Amino acid sequence: MRGRIIKYILTLVLLILVTIGYSVGFIKGLYYFIVLFPVTLVAALLLAFLVIFQIIKGLLRLLPVRRGRKAHKKTSKLSAALTTVVIGAVSFAIMAILIVTLFQDPQKPKRTGGASAIDALKSLPYVGWTPAKESLDKKGVTKYDAAKAFDGINLFMSAGGLEVHLIDMKGRRLHTWSARRSGHRFHEMAKLLPNGDLLAIVYSRNLVRMDWNSNVKWVNDKRYHHEITTAPGGDFYVLGREDTMTVLFGLPVSFITDYIAVISPDGQTKRKIPLLKAARRHIPFDMVVKIYRWMLKRDNRRSLLDRYKEKKHYLGQSTLFDIFHSNTITVIDRNIEGICKKGDLLTCIRELDLVGILDFETGEFVWTWGPGELSRPHHPTLLDNGNIQIFDNGRIQGYSRIIELEPVSKKIVWQYKASPPKRFYTAIRGSAQRLPNENVLITESDRGHVFEITRAGRIVWEFYNPHVDVRQKKRAVIYRMPRITEPRKYPCLSALK
Repeated sequence: MRGRIIKYILTLVLLILVTIGYSVGFIKGLYYFIVLFPVTLVAALLLAFLVIFQIIKGLLRLLPVRRGRKAHKKTSKLSAALTTVVIGAVSFAIMAILIVTLFQDPQKPKRTGGASAIDALKSLPYVGWTPAKESLDKKGVTKYDAAKAFDGINLFMSAGGLEVHLIDMKGRRLHTWSARRSGHRFHEMAKLLPNGDLLAIVYSRNLVRMDWNSNVKWVNDKRYHHEITTAPGGDFYVLGREDTMTVLFGLPVSFITDYIAVISPDGQTKRKIPLLKAARRHIPFDMVVKIYRWMLKRDNRRSLLDRYKEKKHYLGQSTLFDIFHSNTITVIDRNIEGICKKGDLLTCIRELDLVGILDFETGEFVWTWGPGELSRPHHPTLLDNGNIQIFDNGRIQGYSRIIELEPVSKKIVWQYKASPPKRFYTAIRGSAQRLPNENVLITESDRGHVFEITRAGRIVWEFYNPHVDVRQKKRAVIYRMPRITEPRKYPCLSALK
């Protein structure tokens, strides 16, 4: 009887410790959750041990019942004690297996035939330079088949650069926006507006609007990244991110969550559409485990606490906590029977290998595809024929491809791969723009390389980022290099003639 009372008291104490550790994190914030994390985790593991122990003990009690009550009466106290020890040992073994499986050191990955370089890239944040794989003499336009390429004006910038340029098909600069006076540094994305203004995401992840002469009109100082898209009514859709803490799989977890911000022409945030609501069911348990693994190390917890005290963005740009890493917003411009309606948003969540169409009103996915087929994708766009074009980075297979997907049947109807395939590969970033003549303009970001292909895969235009570091043999990367194919929609361009 005394043993049962002790067991019940111990179970109650462990439940209280776990409850306090989890709830305080939400009530008081991440600081207290991190401080209490070791105690909370130990209490949770002991509680799990007791549960496993009781389950095994309950199952064993069924065995004597099948043999008859006499067998149960003959059981001595010694055998009962031995049974308890055996059950405890088995429970401990099960717990040890679970702990080793779930919390093995992520810094010691298993070797799997040449994937080490790919695994290393997964842990890297975006950088502005890349080792040059081609001759540094290749700069600007290196190939131009005027009869096959689609004529237009290209919007070019280096990630982390101070300038954004309009260049023609021969690589000549037509106009430049400069951030030298404003002190900003362009990061991932810039969008030209019809009146000549430029919307850009700068290196501090702010959103900046400049006029034709590089004068800053306004700055929206939230954490924006990757995408700027024109919304109906003159607004803009921009991807944003923020640190959050919520419950996933019954566990409190801190991570970076993404949202779609609706920005007015004068830079005000009108609405935020959280992607967590739609993507929650697609988050794998392994992502939560990786975060908990990381927090097992005291030095990691200390570094997180230091960042929490010093910066309001305590999770920084870490890919460990960046469990979404969304990168695209495309406005659906028509109803697609059985799929979606006009005004819905096509988006891409890189870390989930997910392409989805989001209902603008409900904030829920109405169509998804990708897990098991894609590997860290980017830039899905809706084509005129109703199909979806996707840049599949191919981090698992080690080569990239451009695919065209029929969304109803979810069948790939066309794809481009280089020959051999590994000649075209960017582990992170990348984009593909379908041109009016059915050519595809591809940004191979990691190589600072942009090229245009025909439907048959022939390269008819090619450009290498001219910003190179000869001494260190590096080339600046290009996140995305769109081509303006309908200049008449941009009255500002008439000044270039």
